Amino acid sequence: MRQLIPALLLLTLLVPAAAAVEVPITRAQFVSALWTWAGALPSTGEQPFSDVPEDAPWEPAVCWAYDQGLVQGTGGLLFTPDRPITREEAAILLRRYAASAGQDVSFPEIARCNDYEDISPWADDSLYWAAGTGLMDWSEGGRLDPQGTLTQTQLTTILTRFSI
Repeated sequence: MRQLIPALLLLTLLVPAAAAVEVPITRAQFVSALWTWAGALPSTGEQPFSDVPEDAPWEPAVCWAYDQGLVQGTGGLLFTPDRPITREEAAILLRRYAASAGQDVSFPEIARCNDYEDISPWADDSLYWAAGTGLMDWSEGGRLDPQGTLTQTQLTTILTRFSI
């Protein structure tokens, strides 16, 4: 739970307030929250993405995530920072971070979800890992909802449960 308070503060600043409906977390916001939660460590490399401005408040987080091997971009030297992060993308980043911290990220034995055919082949182990470890909640009807997006509340829950 370390760095949870700064992560929540960062989310409060980066995510617009929503009265009744929560807005999805963007890829930049997710990486920023994870970076803050991890201690806001400086990056040692250059920023590799053409769509990440050097003056963006989340630029150090994206550089850190790239240096750590957590993000690889969306193709064509793009990070696509303003696009909402999908549940399967978030699961991959969380699993890569856990692996880099020396945690066991083996595939847990859990029941198959009702929407397994919607999970991208590159994300299935990570999404099952995130659900099997309890980081991500299952959606209604035994679904993992891989293409669904995360909200601020869901991200806060995930970071609260994440222990490294």
